[in-house]
Amino acid sequence: MIDLLEVKRRYEAVLAVEDSRDKILQNLFAQVESLQRALQNTLGDAKFQELKKYKTEYDDLRLDQFNDSLIRQGYNGGRKAAMLLRKSVERHIRDIDPQASPNIQYRIRVYANVPGLMKTYREAHILRSNEALDPFIRGFNMENSLCDFIDAGNGKECSDVKIRATFEQDILDVHCRRIIFCGSTDNGYARILGSHQGSNRISLIQGAPFAWEMEQLASEFQTTSFPEVFRSTKLPSRASSFSAFKTASANSSPSSSPTSLSTPSTPKRNYATIAKSNLQATSPTRTNRSKRSKISVITFDISPSYDTHIQFNTVQLNSQSQRVDPPPRASSRENFERLRRSKYCSRYHILGECPLGDECGHRHGRRLGSRDVHDLWCVTRTCVCPNDIWCTDPKCICGHQCPWENQQGHCSADCKFPESMHGVDKSVAVIL
Repeated sequence: MIDLLEVKRRYEAVLAVEDSRDKILQNLFAQVESLQRALQNTLGDAKFQELKKYKTEYDDLRLDQFNDSLIRQGYNGGRKAAMLLRKSVERHIRDIDPQASPNIQYRIRVYANVPGLMKTYREAHILRSNEALDPFIRGFNMENSLCDFIDAGNGKECSDVKIRATFEQDILDVHCRRIIFCGSTDNGYARILGSHQGSNRISLIQGAPFAWEMEQLASEFQTTSFPEVFRSTKLPSRASSFSAFKTASANSSPSSSPTSLSTPSTPKRNYATIAKSNLQATSPTRTNRSKRSKISVITFDISPSYDTHIQFNTVQLNSQSQRVDPPPRASSRENFERLRRSKYCSRYHILGECPLGDECGHRHGRRLGSRDVHDLWCVTRTCVCPNDIWCTDPKCICGHQCPWENQQGHCSADCKFPESMHGVDKSVAVIL
């Protein structure tokens, strides 16, 4: 039979132990809170917040580019760039604040117009014409979870908007200890920094020389440089590369004069209009390949007034953001076929440059005349662009629509151009 008195006594003993345990925990919590308050009073709020971090914001859009050797290394170069940048920032922080916590977290953000940046590196012969910036970006992003290389969209305004918004957010964040800004070569950023002159939370990084307005502000901030990460000189601008091409061509004889490269004004585009254009992009229109005629058609204009001036400084897009190529009009079928069999280097004779140089297996030598250059361009238009119909490289000489397609949208049944490059809307809506 159960002894109720004994059970009750044992139950009361258990309650006493649990009560004692609860009191111990309560005393521990109270002591921790007391110590935290004492520490906060001693060190002050700024140093007590251990979660506060140094955040780095910099713009790699225009002139503060990474060193050429890092870009050429692709994926490994991207990882190395992120690692070197973090180490450079850590060293800078130790120099200006020897008492800085070793547990500081660093957030690195790069905003860029990636297609435009890639084109700049190609024009400067840092990347070959068939090389992309994507492997470098992928390596940069994978080196550390707080390193982000972000494609802000087409056009410089897109990156400017992102830079300004992120800067204004971080400068108001009490957890952000310092902003390290690397847009030193762009006068536009003086508008962002101007109202913060004298701030001890901002550092400017100089790669290429400061732009004039930025130079006026530089004395108001901590300044340093990261030579192992960033170039010390500007990359050639698009205009200067065209100028150099024209100058070099001026020494050629009239019979081998190059195609004129005029530079018409480009409509101003901002972040909102670009984003709207991108949102309107839809899947390419597909046509029924089985309905195509077996007769291949390409236009040959034998009149002496055909236009031999090819422009490689703009890209035309339709309302779906698909590339629109001008119709190929060769001077004659005979000349077209002759050049197609000639094995001339298309990039050398059309663009005046070849990334392979002496290693190229195609014919260089004396530049072709304007008529042959134009017809050679018509030949290259029969090659499918590897970037498909969404290519935005102004110097791309490949085809983005089937050149054999007639006005009814038909071509041979064995056409090498994919479905997406047939029946494309040729109405130009946007000029890049």
